Amino acid sequence: MGEKVRMTRMVVNVWMMMIVTMGVSTNVDGSDHNHDAHNALCDLLSVSVKKWGEVKERKHDDPLRKALKQTIFGYGSVGEDLDKLKTKFPKDYEGVEGRLSSRSNWCGQPHEWDGYFKDEDRWSGHSAPHDMVCLCTVGEKGWPLNESKSYSDAETTLCGQDKQTLGATDGKGWDDDRKEKRGENHVNATWFGVTVSCLKGETSGDLKKALKNFLGKLEHNPGHGYDNRYRLGKGNVSSYAACNGKPELGVCAMYYNTTKPLPWWTELERALIEDEKIQKQREEEERRKQQGETEKQDLPKTAAITSGPSTTNQTEGTHKNTLHEAIRKLNMTSGTPISMPSSWLLSVVFLI
Repeated sequence: MGEKVRMTRMVVNVWMMMIVTMGVSTNVDGSDHNHDAHNALCDLLSVSVKKWGEVKERKHDDPLRKALKQTIFGYGSVGEDLDKLKTKFPKDYEGVEGRLSSRSNWCGQPHEWDGYFKDEDRWSGHSAPHDMVCLCTVGEKGWPLNESKSYSDAETTLCGQDKQTLGATDGKGWDDDRKEKRGENHVNATWFGVTVSCLKGETSGDLKKALKNFLGKLEHNPGHGYDNRYRLGKGNVSSYAACNGKPELGVCAMYYNTTKPLPWWTELERALIEDEKIQKQREEEERRKQQGETEKQDLPKTAAITSGPSTTNQTEGTHKNTLHEAIRKLNMTSGTPISMPSSWLLSVVFLI
């Protein structure tokens, strides 16, 4: 009886441990809004910064250099000061939270619409740091870390950060509403609380693999005339807006992969393919160059082996004359001819 009780308790304990473990795992993944999307984007940005240190000295028209510059500093950017990017808040975001429909325009709409370019400083696909702002800045009333007008459930963290770090304790956020004058406090909090940590370039990894992992987190979200549209993060789209910071459309970045300028990750993907071809070509050229130098070094040795002392008619005649002279002198001194008479040779033959 005692043995059965002991075994029952062991089974119960094991089940309890499994339930607790599953609960903790679910809590971590479920309460951290945009967890996977943020990790993939942050990892790619960090690896890109690391790679930038290797390629920034290349020519400015180098495909990979151009793509990494857009990825880190943004489309059409002139500056390449990484330290400034990590320490100073970009001026483009000043007062952005007080502009009408700013979040939807900056995070959810194409930069080119019906052949016209919008007069916006940034848009989804402008750069990886900007997309991080779209993905990780709290929206309406601080949602998803606070309750919103239409959503009562609040999550613990957004992109791994709590409401204190992301400035959501004031019950406000970045959305499309400008009923009250706002600055850029929440975007600022996201920039220094989330984005900057991904700009340090501390992640050593394969850029191609990091990009592939990021692309795997994009959700195909076609519709409303955009078949090649993708979303990063939890959200949705309507006929007029997307990723506007409200629970219905979410905090996310919506990409339009057919309108110009194309998203930074599309340009990066193309540049990696082109760079691979360039590097293979350079390796082949270097191999041929080294092979040519080796052949030049081996040429004198080959010539020395194949040449050797040559025999000419002149040297052959000289050798014959020398031999005849030696025989003549020997005949004179010995009195006996070196060569036997032919008659003697015939007699020898008959005797045999």
